[in-house]
Amino acid sequence: MKRISKSQLNDILQKIDGRRYSAYKRLRSIVIDYVYAKAVFTRVQSDPHAPPSILEITIPAQVHKLPKYLLKSEHTVPFTDYIARVLYRSATRLSRKRGSGFSGYIGIPKPSPRILRRSCVDVEKNNIILRLYVGLPARDRRILGEQAKAMLLNDVPELIKTIVMLHKKLGEIESHIRNYLDQEYLREWLYKNNYLFFIGDNSILPRESSISDKPMRNAIPFKSPRELRVMVKLPSGRTITGMAVPKGLIMITGGGYHGKTTLLDSIQEGIYNHVKGDGRELVVSRKHTILVRAEDGRIISHVDISTFISKLPTHSVTYDFVSLDASGSTSMAASINEAIEAGAEILLIDEDTSATNLLYKDEVMNEIVKEEPIRPLCLQVKNMIEKTNVGVVIIASASSSFISIADEIILMENFLPKDITIKAKKQAKKRGILPQQLTYNPPRERVFHGIKGLRKVKSSGFKILAEYDNGLRFELDLTYYPRIVEKGQAKFIAHIIKKLKSLKRPMSIRELIRHVNELIRKDGFSAFVKPVPPDLTVVDGFDVVWVLNRLFNSSFTQR
Repeated sequence: MKRISKSQLNDILQKIDGRRYSAYKRLRSIVIDYVYAKAVFTRVQSDPHAPPSILEITIPAQVHKLPKYLLKSEHTVPFTDYIARVLYRSATRLSRKRGSGFSGYIGIPKPSPRILRRSCVDVEKNNIILRLYVGLPARDRRILGEQAKAMLLNDVPELIKTIVMLHKKLGEIESHIRNYLDQEYLREWLYKNNYLFFIGDNSILPRESSISDKPMRNAIPFKSPRELRVMVKLPSGRTITGMAVPKGLIMITGGGYHGKTTLLDSIQEGIYNHVKGDGRELVVSRKHTILVRAEDGRIISHVDISTFISKLPTHSVTYDFVSLDASGSTSMAASINEAIEAGAEILLIDEDTSATNLLYKDEVMNEIVKEEPIRPLCLQVKNMIEKTNVGVVIIASASSSFISIADEIILMENFLPKDITIKAKKQAKKRGILPQQLTYNPPRERVFHGIKGLRKVKSSGFKILAEYDNGLRFELDLTYYPRIVEKGQAKFIAHIIKKLKSLKRPMSIRELIRHVNELIRKDGFSAFVKPVPPDLTVVDGFDVVWVLNRLFNSSFTQR
């Protein structure tokens, strides 16, 4: 491509001023030399109302002058996350309406409080790569040359300068990286010491509202119970205390509005590292922690649920169960076994969102209901943990079925946890609440073959939208899947699915997860989409499989 100076770019924009929008296509064939950085348009929008153009900017190492130790591979995620936050603030300040549609827009999606790898910032051979959306200005499909000059000759250089000057904020960047590395250390510490999760003292777990990630003002700080309190020294030099919960069956109980679900939500959030000020910087869980719930109406593709449901009145084969409209109990049975098949390390269960007949059944109902195909989780969970090495954390306040078999029982009162394990077990023993444990039969292994007839797949917000050759349209809402926390993750999953729809060879579930993760590790976002847009956020292959399990026409067979 031809390299041009800012003055030459000025001449081009002057010449195309007032012409039809298609004249902007000339920008695709040039490299803009900003002296201290170069920029290329990897995509130019077709009209002002189409999604904005993509500008990719490269800032050489000798220009940004940031020390090489900040650019080490183990620092890439927090380093690029820090820059993404600076880029977002700078772009938001510079973006303004300059005509029709997206004219004048400069930006990237707002980063959530999780420290994640995003496509808007990359590091390549110590150079910093920025990607952002730029809405090239026009009025009624006629180019506004002067407005384009203001954007490309003034605003973009100012944005680049903001990043170039970051070498003067080394303390902030190092602090951000240390915060991330402390959380990574804590997660490794969990594995080494056989814990499921850790919640640091003085953490703020409640959120401002159901639609806000901000910590609640005046919330009660977390305080660990003495029996579960541990002390950990972090790489940053800090020594912290908090609640560390060993592997096994963990029961959380308590009255309504006392913080049970808040605690469970925080354990799920612990799969991600959080920025300072979020309140959950010292909340850390194992990587493959997943909430399982009833999902009435979901698709199930050849999942073995026979350990939970032995037979159905419809004579469906439960060891190779297929449904386009699953019930609460069959959907939850499938979700549990799919998670275990995928390598889940912690299953989170809330009785409020569960099929309760799959969780437990009391003695009176056992006498009344004789024809019962369901073998509840409470009768198999201990054997399931032994055979699969999964941890289970369950909120249970409506039934005592899990008390006698739980390894730890945590009572939540006014958002503070109490270890009541010994006391609760004594009460259960007095009342004779000792459910007989049955054998858990792990699910049969499945193989993924691809997606039949998939013509097109994209995302819209947190939804995956698929179109098929026969004209059918299918929508999958990821809103209730708490591992997906940014819209960029849903969009990245859609791109990954495009790549997986036609496999060279079938793959087992865990092989597929490893395959996706290895591609991401090796080639990043470009392994699945070129040119790379600025609005993707990294996901785990574990989450891709969650979507494939629920996607229409995903092809699975059992081995």
